Amino acid sequence: MIVLGVDPDSDKHGVAVYWDGELCSLTERNNCELLKYISSLSGFDVGLLLSIEDVCANNFVYARNNKGNKSVTSKIAMSIGRCQQAQKELMMWLDFYEIKYVLHKPQKGNWSKNKAQFEKVTGWKDRSNEDTRSAAYFGWLGCK
Repeated sequence: MIVLGVDPDSDKHGVAVYWDGELCSLTERNNCELLKYISSLSGFDVGLLLSIEDVCANNFVYARNNKGNKSVTSKIAMSIGRCQQAQKELMMWLDFYEIKYVLHKPQKGNWSKNKAQFEKVTGWKDRSNEDTRSAAYFGWLGCK
């Protein structure tokens, strides 16, 4: 079974690849690159599941990112809205190609800011960033 963990972003999604429960790859890909990668997996006779952080479940402004300044709050809201749109477009393509996915509400304590915990759980020692670690977390949930 291949599980792709995805942390949606308006520019490039964080993408983690788990093969039979083992983290094999961390990358960043836009929707087109991700769909091309998914199509390259079609030759493998294994199941495929995308395990996606549901950024659409977020309000555009919530307590931890409300800075009180209208300009800053507006920029945050626009950024979140762009990520939500990227997720909706990805889901539209996945539905069109009948690719199975599951959505997970954003969770406090995911690995995006906790590299040590991420490495301890996954054994990953190569490069990572907040987006790929978040994708790895949601992929890990998809493997469970």
